[in-house]
Amino acid sequence: MNKKFFLIAAGISLFILILVLILSPKKNLNPADPAQRDDSRATRTELIDLSKEKRNQAMIYVESIEKKLPLYLENFKTSVGITPSINIYRVGDDEAEIVRLEIYGLSYLNSDSDEKKNPNVTAYKESYAKALEMLESQNIDPKKLIFIYGDKEYVRQTTQIWIDALKLHP
Repeated sequence: MNKKFFLIAAGISLFILILVLILSPKKNLNPADPAQRDDSRATRTELIDLSKEKRNQAMIYVESIEKKLPLYLENFKTSVGITPSINIYRVGDDEAEIVRLEIYGLSYLNSDSDEKKNPNVTAYKESYAKALEMLESQNIDPKKLIFIYGDKEYVRQTTQIWIDALKLHP
């Protein structure tokens, strides 16, 4: 009787274990999978394909202007009443050719690039132009820089949509 009970209990346990394994959601443990990666440290060079020559030129240029950074402007007044802050800086852990150009205080959740529907686009456009002006006032050529536009993936995606749609490339 004990043997029969043990075999039945073991069979039921095995059946339940198999069901749990089959029905449980699969978690991808591959860190190369973008959905599983922590984007807070992602760099622009991970997101786009840049030539080695362009990266090397940017690295040399960044080294020559690094003492002029950070540049920061708080509560920049835009024509749509949004007052973002602009921060242009480097982080020691970033790749040597990277400069961060971040604009805070507006919403990146709506990536619609139509300025009539989304005032954040206008605020971004005006703030981006001001950021380039800030760089140029320090005799820094923004065309020689490689920018990261935020720590969060959705911010970088929305920013890239707006920059492309509005042709804001430095």
